[in-house]
Amino acid sequence: MARYRSDMADVASDESAVLEVVRQFDEALERRDLDAALATCTADVVFIGSGDGEQAVGRAAIAAMAAELAMRANGVQFTVDTEEVQVSILGDVALLAAFGTAHLRSPRGDRRGPYRLTGCLVRVAGQWRWRLHHGSEPLPW
Repeated sequence: MARYRSDMADVASDESAVLEVVRQFDEALERRDLDAALATCTADVVFIGSGDGEQAVGRAAIAAMAAELAMRANGVQFTVDTEEVQVSILGDVALLAAFGTAHLRSPRGDRRGPYRLTGCLVRVAGQWRWRLHHGSEPLPW
């Protein structure tokens, strides 16, 4: 991890704060609380997933995308177990790379496969916020 600040205690504190925002975002999505998830994002956040129609720029576009996906997700549950997270702090920018296992449960059965996430969070008014969230499952579902 690259560190460009002289005070390593500040870097560790920032990394913890970034990971807390990631946790809040993930937990909000698990609860299907889109408002809480979007509260962890900048207004112009970019979201990219690996499925058809999983790309949006801005909170309103993400809300519309989520509504469309929810209509198609009848009986489908998608979760991720994160196994490794790397955070690099570059001033007021945090770069994130995470790897884990995706679980897809549907009426057609259960599937597991690798999951990867890259992202960028920025410090806005002293708070870390998602600016870019790119998650993907590299295997066909």
